[in-house]
Amino acid sequence: MQIRKQQPSIQQVVTKDHQNLFLESYFLCTGRPPERQTFLRGIAADVFRRSYTAAYFLEGEMVGGFCLVLEPPLVELELLPAAVRDSHPFIQRVGERNMISLPMLWLNKNLRGPRHSVYLWTDMLSSISDFDRTHLLYTYQMHEKRNWKLYKRGGSSTNIYEGVLANGGLGGVDFVDVKNLAPKINFLRKFAGRRRISTIQPAAYVEAPPLQMHIAEELPHRQSAEADA
Repeated sequence: MQIRKQQPSIQQVVTKDHQNLFLESYFLCTGRPPERQTFLRGIAADVFRRSYTAAYFLEGEMVGGFCLVLEPPLVELELLPAAVRDSHPFIQRVGERNMISLPMLWLNKNLRGPRHSVYLWTDMLSSISDFDRTHLLYTYQMHEKRNWKLYKRGGSSTNIYEGVLANGGLGGVDFVDVKNLAPKINFLRKFAGRRRISTIQPAAYVEAPPLQMHIAEELPHRQSAEADA
């Protein structure tokens, strides 16, 4: 079935060109300075190889997306100090293969609001649940206070560590029991129904549309999704 140009779609990113565009868009939307990009750039190719990465396309242009790491080593654990990684009770109790991590999430600032964020968040949370892992890991940056407070409240998360991360940033790593996501997914779907927003069915293993090289100018990424979460 041919996707109409104006119809939004969320599709898996599988080509190197799309992965590169996804990564550059993520850095632009998060506002990360070059020195804070070094860690992820150094492992990006390997991360994409072990991940399910999906991009949100609107009018043929990549405008958002998320990356879920499915196989060890998980990015969030690599960001922890070695002493924490080797001794934390949660990490010792739950094997990495029972975890899924979310190292990248972004949405262009001009698409803030319920319509586009509901598309992205519903697909992302549904994908996390579908991969049959017990826990989700994510990182947060301390300077993005409004966003990480929203994540902690919305996901009923538990903190593993807060302080200086391996990428040089000041932030933390949390985990969420994936079972806690079910009511959030149901809420988003009901919200979409009330607003008459048709959520997009995940298009797993479908190659993305032809590459559009324009990247919209963006502010820190997670602010783009916070208002609607």
